Amino acid sequence: HTYGLPVTASVYFIPSAMSLEAFADGVVALHQGARAVGGVFGIEIPVTEKHIRQYSKQILLYKCFGLGLLFMWACVLDSTLGCLLTLGTMTQGVALALLVRKVLSERSVAGVSRKMLALNIVATTFRSQSTLVFHGYLPYFGVGEVLFPLFDLCVAAIAVYLIVLTYRYRHTYNGESDSMWVFWIAPLALCVGYLTHANANGNRYTDWMWMSAVWVEAFSMLPQIWMSRAGCNFTGVTSHFVALVFVARLMSMIYWFESYTQLALHQYEWGVGLVSWFYPGYSVLAAHALQMMSMGDFMYFYLTSAASRGSILAMNGKLEL
Repeated sequence: HTYGLPVTASVYFIPSAMSLEAFADGVVALHQGARAVGGVFGIEIPVTEKHIRQYSKQILLYKCFGLGLLFMWACVLDSTLGCLLTLGTMTQGVALALLVRKVLSERSVAGVSRKMLALNIVATTFRSQSTLVFHGYLPYFGVGEVLFPLFDLCVAAIAVYLIVLTYRYRHTYNGESDSMWVFWIAPLALCVGYLTHANANGNRYTDWMWMSAVWVEAFSMLPQIWMSRAGCNFTGVTSHFVALVFVARLMSMIYWFESYTQLALHQYEWGVGLVSWFYPGYSVLAAHALQMMSMGDFMYFYLTSAASRGSILAMNGKLEL
């Protein structure tokens, strides 16, 4: 019974994905049914058929993401917390895929930070040296040991492709707004990672690289936020991208808030007994908290814009949904 729902859902998800037009027709039919039901209860649905067909590819992307959630639900069973780390990586991949869709449809990379993409690639490069060889920092459910590194590499591959697109459409790239100096981030992350790394892998180098990746990721969205402060306007997809990354990092933070004690260092001292140090876990939580705070003002304006169903001036730029 555990696999029944994902298998049944795949019968609906996969064939409709084979034809975008057929998929749009199906969503329109669902929309018409929802409007009919809403009309009975006096509920108005503002979305029109034109909007559905215009954004059918984005809706299809979210639909595939939903199928991934069902698959993970079937595989995780009673290890719900372990699912959050992998789910966060999936969400980040969906966010980058939305950017790819936006760039290819508009033939424009306006509002996309090349430096942000580069930092994501650096973080994945550091982390993969640990997760592809050792299992010390992987989610503690069976399929997560495979899915997490796979999704992590997919995120890096999409980021590389987006960087290529920033050069292909260089005439639309906001280089003057993407002006944050980021060359200090990797050295700082390496220093903090060396001083605070755990010993989950039992290998000093890969433990160091994993903690360094955590701190690179803590600063990875700063260039994107900087662009808004520099006066660059964010369109709907770009705004949704930042919001999805925030959600992804929030999932990761929740996971480590519940699991940071597993990163503790233990040592037996004569006359004292077993002594534990929890600073590696505190370092991970501090990195996540720093990223949450750096994106907090953007999320405030994002939610305000969503509530007003329009666009507002935010952080010297314009944020549209």
